[in-house]
Amino acid sequence: MRTRATQPPCTAPCAPPTCVPSAPSSPTPLAHWPNIFVCLEEACQPGPLMCCVCKEYGKHQGHKHAVLETEANQIRASILDMAHCIRSFTDEVSEYSRKLVGIVQQIEGGEQIVEDGVGMAHTEHVPGTAESARSCVRAYFADLHETLCRQEEMALSVVDAHVRERLIWLRQQQEDMTILLSQVSTACLHCEKTLQQDDCRVVLAKQEINCLLETLQKQQHQFTELADHIQLDAGIPVTFTKDNRVHIGPKMEIRVVTLGLDGAGKTTILFKLKQDEFMQPIPTIGFNVETVEYKNLKFTIWDVGGKHKLRPLWKHYYLNTQAVVFVIDSCHRDRLMEAHSELAKLLTEKELRDALLLIFANKQDVPGAVSVEEMTELLSLHKLCCGRSWHIQGCDARSGTGLHEGLDWLSRQLVAAGVLDVA
Repeated sequence: MRTRATQPPCTAPCAPPTCVPSAPSSPTPLAHWPNIFVCLEEACQPGPLMCCVCKEYGKHQGHKHAVLETEANQIRASILDMAHCIRSFTDEVSEYSRKLVGIVQQIEGGEQIVEDGVGMAHTEHVPGTAESARSCVRAYFADLHETLCRQEEMALSVVDAHVRERLIWLRQQQEDMTILLSQVSTACLHCEKTLQQDDCRVVLAKQEINCLLETLQKQQHQFTELADHIQLDAGIPVTFTKDNRVHIGPKMEIRVVTLGLDGAGKTTILFKLKQDEFMQPIPTIGFNVETVEYKNLKFTIWDVGGKHKLRPLWKHYYLNTQAVVFVIDSCHRDRLMEAHSELAKLLTEKELRDALLLIFANKQDVPGAVSVEEMTELLSLHKLCCGRSWHIQGCDARSGTGLHEGLDWLSRQLVAAGVLDVA
């Protein structure tokens, strides 16, 4: 059975009223009346304890109040609830910290003790993902001539820089989690000490406990956002381009410009690739831009309007373009020469001299459409595209037939052989 601690005297300056009811013959001095109430007014929270005289005649007269023991028990209950939340929060932070340790170990690798066939224990090196990434780079460049050694070293430096930055970030996360766990542990210790105090000190610690709870809730919210937006993965995806540059990341971004005469089906192709939905033809005034993910590539496709008055604006979209998709309407034989003229102008642009060229011969499903072979001859593509990587692909934008075959060709041209993720 817990013995109630002796209440400290109320030190609030209480002036008795001019008219005081009759009191006992030997009244207790005002300075020694027990603190048995708690004032609930906001203005009195810095010093909420009060005695009977304070409540009836002093500065707390007419204020909302509660019995000291009741208020202290309520605070204790809130502290216990907070302690439960803190324990759950601590478990989450600890689990996140354990994952960080595991990720760092997977990246760095290390030594482990294994037994051979006769039961003898020996140390064996376990490669980390950083070493695996370096091995991937070395294996790729091992098949090339000695002239590629400089490119190999450059690629390895990129991997090393990525690993270094990744480990720095992960170690910073470890330090942050250690600090956070220390703060949470300190808060738990403070709460435990508060729970062991007498009623008066528990009440006096109310504001401090509330501030501590708010701080912990903010930290928990920040931690939850961090954990939701960051995936802990030790993998280091490595992709090589045809010019032997190394790209680290799940997707390699490619900028593509889609051009062609008005009504050729450029926008229909774009939205079929993006949403796998047929879109009713609407003349494009200006441009559309969409991101299409295909295998391990991310195509940023700019669809520019093809009306005659908009064609002079095409040149503003050429900068940093890695591939041009030129769409031709296979049904309109009378516009093939116009398409040829515009394509010839494109191929003379300096900003597009290194860009790949994919020609979509659209509307192949329509009876009487010009075949791919005939269109190649009519447009003299072998002569027009001499010295450039190009491909003509028959397609039907409505059903999507032939579209992915065209993207496959782009992928093979952009990414080194054997590296493209075909999953």
